[in-house]
Amino acid sequence: MSRRSVAKGLAWSVPAVAVASAAPAFAASGAPPVLTLQSACKYPGGSCSSRPKGYSLFFRIDNPTGKTIYIYTVSITSVTGTPLTFAFSVPGLPVAVPAGGSVIAEFVASSGNSAQQGFSADVTVTWGHNPTPPDPDNHPPVTTRIVVAETPPNCPACPD
Repeated sequence: MSRRSVAKGLAWSVPAVAVASAAPAFAASGAPPVLTLQSACKYPGGSCSSRPKGYSLFFRIDNPTGKTIYIYTVSITSVTGTPLTFAFSVPGLPVAVPAGGSVIAEFVASSGNSAQQGFSADVTVTWGHNPTPPDPDNHPPVTTRIVVAETPPNCPACPD
């Protein structure tokens, strides 16, 4: 057997090993959570001290995996309309989503303006399977683009 034949064989075997080792890591990490906007509303001006000039975005978070998913962080990047900043979530972070289940979470955003308006934004969450980060699988963030036609002042009663 010539050195050239050995070299060709090694060149083809190395990529096959790399591909085979990447597959189990992806399989172990599972699918990401799925965020679906259910509704949006606003709290006018200073009508709610915990949500001044606040907008509430209610999401259903689905977990398509066989392991509990935890939402660690949330960020909101405005695309159109008033700039929004993530303030907090109800339930608080991390939000636990049971295996194969779903939860409704309220993401509260603040703004310098409490106008009744439509907007679009990207909502990005970091997540994993550990109750606290970091998650050893190092999952990529999930970004969901939302489009809100209007934000009527019909949020649930102010909790404070």
